[in-house]
Amino acid sequence: MIKSHHPFMAPILAAAAIGLAAPASADAVADFYKGKTVTVMVPSSLGATLGLYGRLTVEHLGRHIPGNPEVIIQSRPGGGGTKGAAYAYNAAPKDGTFIAEVLAPSAIAPLLRNLKFDPAKFQWLGSITPRPAVISVWHTAPVSDLASALKKEAIVGSTGLGSETFMAPTLLNHIAGTKFKVVKGYKGGAQINKAIESGEVHGRMNYWSGWTAGKPQWVSGNKLRHIVSYGGKIPELPNLPSMQSVAKTQEQKDMVTFLETAPRLGMGFWVAPGVPKDRVAALRKAFLDMCKDPAFLADAKKRKAPVNPVAGEDIQAMVAKAYKTPPATIAKLKSVFGFK
Repeated sequence: MIKSHHPFMAPILAAAAIGLAAPASADAVADFYKGKTVTVMVPSSLGATLGLYGRLTVEHLGRHIPGNPEVIIQSRPGGGGTKGAAYAYNAAPKDGTFIAEVLAPSAIAPLLRNLKFDPAKFQWLGSITPRPAVISVWHTAPVSDLASALKKEAIVGSTGLGSETFMAPTLLNHIAGTKFKVVKGYKGGAQINKAIESGEVHGRMNYWSGWTAGKPQWVSGNKLRHIVSYGGKIPELPNLPSMQSVAKTQEQKDMVTFLETAPRLGMGFWVAPGVPKDRVAALRKAFLDMCKDPAFLADAKKRKAPVNPVAGEDIQAMVAKAYKTPPATIAKLKSVFGFK
């Protein structure tokens, strides 16, 4: 046993102890994951954009997790992402072998509707990329910009009440006075796009990357007219007004800020509360390492999937801020959206 009363020895010995403890902790995580199978749950069909990012993660994450477990994919669509989130939160393993991707609007949905999960308690691993969004219309629509949308009605397609395809144009109608008529009931974005092309509806809310990756020919062919953006700047559309800029009161600005949580979160991944902190830390590091991996970046580029990673701690803070939105603002949003 080493004994010393030298004033400089205690910090040195403490540092040495920490140095010895760190590898032991890392080894414990590697020992846990070695030979295990990790499931990545996608809360949508695997053919959608969410599925694309889910598959990318499954193909690349395993080699960055200590112990190099096998990683497999699982699809749990339904309820605008809430069905998969509820399963991951309540029923899935809480040991770090079950990772959930988020359909971003479902991260704020429990504040607006009665749901059996709490995203403020998710342990966020990070996001592959935020997804700034736009409300857009076809080039032959009766409106072409914000000014004309204040004067004439345009029909936009939506998948349902909990979707941003419903909430974004509905909120814009409230704060700016646009005249969008929202038609609900489409099964997904692809169906809305077909309805736009056929003239059944005039437009929709979409993430900008949803247009550039999903319908690049519409973007390059100048087939779309964009009304407003929200959830972050879009370099390709520098002069497009933002929804935040047309909000008139502080309450309206707070409402937009709340809705913007979803696109700013983007392609996020999380594990349930209860997963041990050392495994969460290892998964967060593995996630960011994956997002910087040249092989992952090349694969993402080949699939036209933008990568602009956000750390898990930053997502944690973003979601926590959304859950501190004043109750009066939430009540007003529920009223605007028609939620009970």
